[in-house]
Amino acid sequence: MILGASAAASAAETADGMLRKAATSISGSSGLTASFTLDYGSQKVSGTMKAAGRKFALQTSSSSTWYDGKNMWTYNAKNAETTLMNPTAQEVAEANPLSIVNSYSSNFTAAFAKGQAKGSKTIILTPKSKQMGYKSVHVTIPDGAVYPSKLVIVPISGQKVTVTISQVKSGQKLPDSSFVYPKSKYPKVEIVDLR
Repeated sequence: MILGASAAASAAETADGMLRKAATSISGSSGLTASFTLDYGSQKVSGTMKAAGRKFALQTSSSSTWYDGKNMWTYNAKNAETTLMNPTAQEVAEANPLSIVNSYSSNFTAAFAKGQAKGSKTIILTPKSKQMGYKSVHVTIPDGAVYPSKLVIVPISGQKVTVTISQVKSGQKLPDSSFVYPKSKYPKVEIVDLR
């Protein structure tokens, strides 16, 4: 009986273990694409994402962001302007919520939420420092999957943001140019350099 209980305990996945697998899959991917929906307040925005390691590119109808691991360009369609910056880790996380999962071990503690929905596990990330700007981040990972299907980001101040991720395809070869601002596509757009 003791051996059986021990085997069951070792087979049970921990919150930390699940997130470690997700982080390794995201950071180690040669390329992944996904669709997402962003809900905050009364606003809902849909878009697509490309990622490879720390690099990413996000596109919605109102804005687009490219991050090459150092520089981040954000194009705002409303005012036809692009900002260029060297973002902080928090600014990267605000632009791409998957980067929260990627760097969770250094910034958060992880624990399973009480009362799990059937077919998935929800993990609550609690920041190690209030300077992170979050009360918590809830990460939902479907059973048998490594990539999150939903992140609920609860900031210390401001509106809760829910990111729903679908149609994840990994193992793709994405060129480095996927994560660099395509200047030729926006020839008349002003670039505001904040570096």
